[in-house]
Amino acid sequence: MKELLAMVAPPINAYYSGYLLFLILSGMGFFVGIITGLFGVGGGFLLVPLMNVLIGIPVDVAAGSTTCYIIGTSSSGVLKHWKNNNIEMKAAFYIAFGSIFGAVSGDYLQDFLKYFIAGGNDILFNKIMQSIFVLLLLVVGWSMYRKTETAGSGIPFLLKIHFGPVTTLSQSGIEGISIAGLFLIGLGGGLLPGLMGVSGGVLYLPILVVGIGLLPHLAVGTSLTIVFIASTTAVIKKGLSGSGKVSLPVAVSLLVAGTLGVKVGMALARKVHGDKLKRYFSLIAFAAAVMVFIKVLF
Repeated sequence: MKELLAMVAPPINAYYSGYLLFLILSGMGFFVGIITGLFGVGGGFLLVPLMNVLIGIPVDVAAGSTTCYIIGTSSSGVLKHWKNNNIEMKAAFYIAFGSIFGAVSGDYLQDFLKYFIAGGNDILFNKIMQSIFVLLLLVVGWSMYRKTETAGSGIPFLLKIHFGPVTTLSQSGIEGISIAGLFLIGLGGGLLPGLMGVSGGVLYLPILVVGIGLLPHLAVGTSLTIVFIASTTAVIKKGLSGSGKVSLPVAVSLLVAGTLGVKVGMALARKVHGDKLKRYFSLIAFAAAVMVFIKVLF
């Protein structure tokens, strides 16, 4: 019984405890739930550094618990987007398929790179990887902001790839999308949690908009579907490993208000024009970069 309890509720030395910890986690869950409903991202790129920096929850427990939270919040959003025909199922399937491979192999690749890049030093390796992620977030934010300023110009980069079989995205009518390209996008997003300790879901929305050419609202539903499938796989993997990196009390505390936050976010998304949605997302990406950078410094 004690072993089971240790797996579902590992001890954490957070800065707060009791009802205060519950209230803080609920507030974070509600805020990130709004972000999830608005932009179709899992929210791990915000929640993990927030819980680590502001509350003191270890990164591995924060990441595992956030993954459970993401499944709960994203599932209701996916059902709503499905009813509204706001999901490109082919794109979601191929990217999610790649992300599953990335999630499974990310931990193994981390061990390999840790030895060659940082000589086996965990702290140094994490700071290097997180610094790279900060740069990646800045590029993502700038690309979405720039796309707003230059809407309608250029050809999405995935349409320029002429490698392997291609597919047609029925909801948007986009033809000639490389299946291998979609798979590699998912692979990269799936590798990020293992390599950098952060969610790769933040990359899916800008890639769907800038790289494939989906309209923002269609990209939100598709991104959320990818996040749901990838997160479900990650939780199964963590559960089978018995690593004790998922705290159900933390996950439930986040989820209670997070589900309501998703509904608020989706309601707001219906009222926001596509260009403004992209601009707001770029601000979120910049904010996430600041959070991860703070995490690198301390």
